[in-house]
Amino acid sequence: MATNLKRRTALKTIGAAAIVSQLGLSRPARAQVKLRYSNASNAGYLANIVMTEFWEEVRKRSNGEIVCETFWGTLGGEQTLLNGVALGTLDGYHGAFTGMREFDLFYMPNLFRDFEHASRVINGPLRPKLVKSIEDKYKVYLLGLGRAGSFGLQTKTRLNSWSDVKNLKIRAGAIEGLLEGIKAIGASAVPLAFNEAYSALQQGVVDGQVNLNTLIMTMKYYEVVKYWMKNEFGLGFDKVVIAQRTWNRFKPEHRKMMQDLFVELEAKKWYPVLQQRSDADFKKWAEINGADTVVTLDAQELRRLTNPVAERLANEILGPGTFKQIQDTA
Repeated sequence: MATNLKRRTALKTIGAAAIVSQLGLSRPARAQVKLRYSNASNAGYLANIVMTEFWEEVRKRSNGEIVCETFWGTLGGEQTLLNGVALGTLDGYHGAFTGMREFDLFYMPNLFRDFEHASRVINGPLRPKLVKSIEDKYKVYLLGLGRAGSFGLQTKTRLNSWSDVKNLKIRAGAIEGLLEGIKAIGASAVPLAFNEAYSALQQGVVDGQVNLNTLIMTMKYYEVVKYWMKNEFGLGFDKVVIAQRTWNRFKPEHRKMMQDLFVELEAKKWYPVLQQRSDADFKKWAEINGADTVVTLDAQELRRLTNPVAERLANEILGPGTFKQIQDTA
């Protein structure tokens, strides 16, 4: 009798283990970390495509222990989202806005020669100060900076030179480097949230805008503004942050996996793809608005107008000699 009881108990144990195995659970069952993550632009924005893939891959590599719900373009402007991460209504965010002069400086036209130069400067001697500053202000972990592409200027009227922007009202996000760049060329800078840009152009509140070139076609700005300058008007960086309280919940091996995965995807599927998209977007714009609506202005004149402002800001925000340090970085 005792032998039969032991046999039945053993069979029940084996059966339970088989069910657990079929369900893909460990014993005890896996604990989940569920996140809410957002960006202000729509699902077609390249960074959102990449980060959608990132979070799906994180779910797979963590065996379902980390699950993320993403919100693209539905929860408000960038400032609202980042504040939400700091206050606890969101767990993560990527975007241009930080409200911090240390980061806003980098959007100033002609501060960097190109993205490779910017990467060497930002990830070099300036990195420790940058990481600490954003973590202290928002209580976030800085996963990294995604190279989001160059900024461009679009206007309702055709520009034949930079002097033609004088007295025009040009919208930009609330980023000091962009706003100071607009002022440097003689226009009136109008800070407006990303989700207000289309209606402001449509209603004539502003005469043009400065925005990420990678967003121009996906957001259909060709419907409300006609001319697009090919000149780079600053470089964009999406700060990818996760609330410190959430980051601390991840296992050490998951933190390393996520950090390595972000670096991998940014290098392979974020930066290279946006570089390839640029020419195609300019071509499509010309097909819609006309061949003469994609305009190239004098790059040297733009540098002459913006360099004094870039030098002043760099030395004022990050200390005397910073502008020279940036320019001297090989």
